[in-house]
Amino acid sequence: MKKINLFVYGSLREGFFNYDKYLAGKVVEKKDAILENMRLYHMPYKGYPAITPGNDKVLGEIMVINEEEYDETVKDMDEMEGFISENNPENEYHKIVLEVKNLQTNEKEKCFVYFYNKDKDKVFDSESVYIPNGDWKEYMLTK
Repeated sequence: MKKINLFVYGSLREGFFNYDKYLAGKVVEKKDAILENMRLYHMPYKGYPAITPGNDKVLGEIMVINEEEYDETVKDMDEMEGFISENNPENEYHKIVLEVKNLQTNEKEKCFVYFYNKDKDKVFDSESVYIPNGDWKEYMLTK
């Protein structure tokens, strides 16, 4: 069975702390990509980003994980993202399969995407910072 690639847009992007912790040495290919129909936010009170459904584009990377380490890597990432199970109201992030546009080929491919469960976060609407250009990496490197 073909493994589903991961779309990352925040601290799991290359050059950030969670990439080093969870993905370094396990990625066999990295592709620049765009996810459509989401909105990107930075949560300064948590130190990492969130996406929620919306009309924007979010920049990120498609990560192709080494097959031998795939199951363990996804399990570790689910734990880091606070993903318990599908549609669980206690998830910090929900995980779903969405079509993501590969910027090298302009083709869409199905990827796992973690999006924020803001229903669990009482201060999200008042404390999070909207990033209209959809690029958390640029936001963090220029702020």
